[in-house]
This record gives sequence, structure tokens and C-alpha cells, in this order.
Amino acid sequence: MIYLLIGIIGLGLGFISCLIWITYVSGELNWDSINTLSNIVLVFALVIVTSWYASEVKRQTGLMVKDQKRHKILEEVQLVLTPSINSIKSEIKAIQNKKIFWHRHTSGEYGFDNGPIPFFNNKPNGPIRSVFDGEISGALSDVLEKFPDLKRLFTSHDSLIDELNQLYVVIEKQIKTPELIGRIEELKEKFNENIDNSSLKVQNNPRLFVEYIINLEYLVNRTQNSIEPHIDFWEENKDELNKLRDNALILKIGVQISSKLSQLTNLDETILKSVEKIREDYRKEYNFRDDEVEPFRGI
Repeated sequence: MIYLLIGIIGLGLGFISCLIWITYVSGELNWDSINTLSNIVLVFALVIVTSWYASEVKRQTGLMVKDQKRHKILEEVQLVLTPSINSIKSEIKAIQNKKIFWHRHTSGEYGFDNGPIPFFNNKPNGPIRSVFDGEISGALSDVLEKFPDLKRLFTSHDSLIDELNQLYVVIEKQIKTPELIGRIEELKEKFNENIDNSSLKVQNNPRLFVEYIINLEYLVNRTQNSIEPHIDFWEENKDELNKLRDNALILKIGVQISSKLSQLTNLDETILKSVEKIREDYRKEYNFRDDEVEPFRGI
């Protein structure tokens, strides 16, 4: 600003000097003309400086507003978009690897400890976990208001998970009986009776093995190089226990679960593309760094 003003004043003084020289050479020094022209130059300079100042104020205000908006958009990215992407990727992986584990807590709440995770938790008795909680309601509301199609996809996703939950509830009623729990206790005693080392005995609650039976889409795998008596027990007795799955109703439900998981996977892929595009557009528009988009990457 200072340099611009100096330049304008210098230009004006040069113009006045030329005028004085011309009028002096002509033998007439008209001070009224000189004063008039001087005022014109000064007014012209004032107009330019004022215009520049107004433009600079507008630019700085725009930068401040954009910075405030950038902070708000970054909250949407970190609290809504990135968690959505990570959750959907984990969900797809769990479905593909048959690691869907349904569980009922002692409180009565039920849902998936591993695998499908609903986006919203708006029910008094569940789910066990969800992607979003109340602390991010502002950012979540902003995203869903700007992208109503995303809200529709999220709602459809949660509806499919609700349907899956109800199918597992039916299986649970068919399988989780006092008689079965008693039988598992007998098998545990038989398994442990000839084992002297207590660390190799099965200590798990029989309900764990009931849930192994209930979870049709879960493969019970051993952790490499680990001592896991419950896996040993399961592998020894799974043929007998899994026979409980062989009734018409559970077989029918198994087909329905498989179909629902296929639908869920297809929907997940659609959601993933949509959310990744929104996040990438934000990244480009606001020049977000990788550690801003995914703040916990590499930890």
C-alpha cells in the first residue's frame, strides 16, 4: 500500500513539475491551473488507494470466511466421512472373510461384535455399537443435509443390519436352550477330566460355544502359535454341536442371511464410492493434507 501511494504521489508530482516547466517556459505561471491539477491528481490518488484498501479488506474477509469454512469442513471429514469409509471397508472385509459375529449382552442388547456396524444408534435397546455418536451430531447433520442421497444410503444400510439382527434372534431362540448349555457343560467336563495342566483346560462359559453355533457366517480360527483350549474343545466337538443347525428353519434362515449379506456388500460398495468422492472433492477444494484427512494414519 505504501509503495503504491508513493508511486501515485511521485507520478502526480512529476506531472505537476512538467506542468510548471511548461508554463514557466511559456513565460506564464498560472497558479490556479497548477492548484487545480494538483487537486485532481491527489483526488485520483485517494480514489485509487481507497479502492485498493476496500479490495484488500474484502480479500482478507474472504480468506477469514474460507478459513472458518475449512475448519468446519475438516470436522465433517474427520468425524463423519473418514470414519464412514473405514467402517465400510472393515465391514466388507469381515463379510468376505466370514468374520460376522453376532452377540447378545447380559443387558439384553444384541448386535454384531464384529462385522456389520450401523451408522446410527437411535434405538433404546441397541445396537451394541455404531459408527456415529451424539458428540458429532453437528457435523453429521451438516453432511446429511448437504448430501441427502447419502442419508438415504446410510438408512438403507442400517435397515439391512436390523433385518440381519432379527434373523439371528430367531436362530438364537432355536439353539440357545438350557438343554444345550447342559450338554456343553458335560462335554467340557469330559474334555478337561484327563488334562492336568489347568492352562490347557477349557474355562469358557458354555454360552460362547452356543454363539459359535448361532453364528453361521463366522469361521472359528486359531491364533497362530497360541494356546487356546476353547479352540481345541470346539474342533473336537463341533461336528456334534453343529448338527443343531441342521433343521429346516435354520437352513432357510441361513439362505436369507447369505442373501442379506450379499445385498449389504453391494450397498457398502455404493456407499464407499459416494463417501470417497465427497471426501476427495473436499480435499482438492480445501487443500487438506493426508494427516488431516486421516489423522490417525500410521499410528
